[in-house]
Amino acid sequence: MGWLCYQFAMMKALVLTTFALTIACNDNSSGAVMAAQNDNTQLPPIKVDLPSPPAFTPPDIPLKYPDGVPTVYGLRKQKAANLTKEVKVRATLLEIYQCPVCPKGHTCKLCDQPHFFVGDKADTKKEKALMVVDYLMPKQKPPALTIGKQYDIEGTFAINSPTGFASSEGLLVFTRMKDDKNVEFLSQAIQLEEKAKAGEALEAASLAKKRAAAMKR
Repeated sequence: MGWLCYQFAMMKALVLTTFALTIACNDNSSGAVMAAQNDNTQLPPIKVDLPSPPAFTPPDIPLKYPDGVPTVYGLRKQKAANLTKEVKVRATLLEIYQCPVCPKGHTCKLCDQPHFFVGDKADTKKEKALMVVDYLMPKQKPPALTIGKQYDIEGTFAINSPTGFASSEGLLVFTRMKDDKNVEFLSQAIQLEEKAKAGEALEAASLAKKRAAAMKR
């Protein structure tokens, strides 16, 4: 009987020891998992090297001259307000288009319509220049102009011209200007318009003269 009690006690102690070890292992495993879940180690921040933003410095050109005449920059700066309007601009002559000479025996493309380029400064790049178009008709004597000289030019500010020129920044359909001889040079359209007005004035004066003569009779 005593032996049986001893065996029973030993088995009971073994079971209790195994149970305690199992609980301890489970606790350690749970602790390890929790430790992994609560790991708040932060990675170093990613450094991105971006180029510096470009500096949009406005040009050292006024919108207008002291007498109110716009610059090319000012004309384009207020493009929405100036489009399709008759305007005057003061600018420096940069280049006059010249039709390339076609060698004898060659077939060359047709020449462009006469036009010239102006800018706010003598060193203005051509792609930044204002194109003035429709200023000269075939067989019309060109005005006396000098590259690098400043002129006041009048015309219609537009995106497209009647002769097929186009510029998203705007171009000037020529109306009038004074050349180096201080002679007013007019576009053919204006010349025809003024001739028509002059003809109408002469006709009106002639009719008035005839009526006055008839009333004296």
